[in-house]
Amino acid sequence: MIERIESVAEQLLANFYIKEIPTPIEEVARHLGIRISRAPSSEFSGLLIRKDGRALIGVNSSEAPVRQRFTIAHELGHFILHPQKDAFVDFRKERHEGETKPPRERHADMFAAALLMPRKQLLKDFRRLAKDGYTDQITVALAKQYAVSEDAMRFRLINLNSLANPRQ
Repeated sequence: MIERIESVAEQLLANFYIKEIPTPIEEVARHLGIRISRAPSSEFSGLLIRKDGRALIGVNSSEAPVRQRFTIAHELGHFILHPQKDAFVDFRKERHEGETKPPRERHADMFAAALLMPRKQLLKDFRRLAKDGYTDQITVALAKQYAVSEDAMRFRLINLNSLANPRQ
C-alpha cells in the first residue's frame, strides 16, 4: 500500500508539472478543483466535504502554517484515495497510548508526507546534507526547506529509512 500511495502522489505532482519545493499544496488543490476555506476551531484540524461533484477542504486557521499545509495535503489524500466517501473530519483529540489511527487516516497521512516531501527529491537533499554524517540539524534544515514540521520530517526520513542508512 505504501508504494501505491507514493506512486499516486508522485504521479499527481508530475501531472501538474509541480517540481518546486516546498510543494505549493494550495496550487495542487486548485488543479483538482478543490476550494480551501480557513476558520479557527477547537474541534478539528481539517475536513473534506464532497457534494454534487464539488469539494471543499476546511482548515483550522489557528494551527501553525506547517500544520495547515499538512492538513491540506492529508485531506487531498482522502480526496484521491477514498473517492467513495463524501465527508471526512479530522478531529484534534489526543490519541491515547497504544491507540492507532484507522487505516484511512494512516493512508491520508502517508499521502500527505509523499506529496509535501517527495521521495526522490528528499532523498537527494538528505544525501547532500548528510554526506559527512547525520545530525539533528539536517532534519531542522530539511523541515524548513520543505515547509513541514520537524516531527513530520523526522517521521518521513525514518519511514524512508534514511536515518538508518544515509548513503542509500
